[in-house]
Amino acid sequence: MKPVVTCRPAAVHAAESPIGATRPSGARIHGQIVGTLAREVLGGQLAPGDALPNEDLLAARFDVSRSSVREAVKTLAAKGLIESRQRVGARIRPRADWHMLDPDLLAWHPDVFHDRPLMAGLLETRRIIEPAAAELAAVRATDADLDAIARSLDAMAEAAPHDLEACCEADLAFHGGIIAASRNVVLGGLVASIAAALRASLRATNSVTDDKARSVATHRAVLEALRRRDGAAARAAMNAVLDNTERDLEAV
Repeated sequence: MKPVVTCRPAAVHAAESPIGATRPSGARIHGQIVGTLAREVLGGQLAPGDALPNEDLLAARFDVSRSSVREAVKTLAAKGLIESRQRVGARIRPRADWHMLDPDLLAWHPDVFHDRPLMAGLLETRRIIEPAAAELAAVRATDADLDAIARSLDAMAEAAPHDLEACCEADLAFHGGIIAASRNVVLGGLVASIAAALRASLRATNSVTDDKARSVATHRAVLEALRRRDGAAARAAMNAVLDNTERDLEAV
């Protein structure tokens, strides 16, 4: 008598893992789907108005269930990238609807440094906020505020030649410290909402600037104006910092 051979569906084989291996967690699978699709939208492979492939195609592409695809689409919709309607499907929304200040979107962006509309828009926003904050801080900053801003500047100067990440974090602390010292709760909230985008901008400019000494000097001019309690000079000095930023961004 011939032995009985049991044939199991291919799907079962695909679901199994080799001995000693572990399958990706649900959260990891979700992150992979969302991240891949987001990068394709942000990178222009899927343009506004384009239809997203249907659930069956996406499920086959990522080798996941349709429910996993639906959860990923919900996440992308919450970020403003996709609009999903019953019996119509999902389409890429206009860029104006994308939540570009969301830290996840900035992390998923395949080339944020060369996203000219984003970088230009962020610089314009900074020109609206930061000179005014510096002028207010010149009047309202406490001695403790000024000491914290000075420490950030010293850390930036120390890190600038050799440690890009430390330099960026110190730079962010410098600008954030000035806005905090303005004692304007609305400005503080705005900065909290753009912190991730601001970090991306600072990383871009600090990575390409060819004169870090000049950058530190312009920042120091802001601090000196704050210490003199000269609001007009603080505003002008911050505008000079942003002029440098604009020149550096043009080189990215």
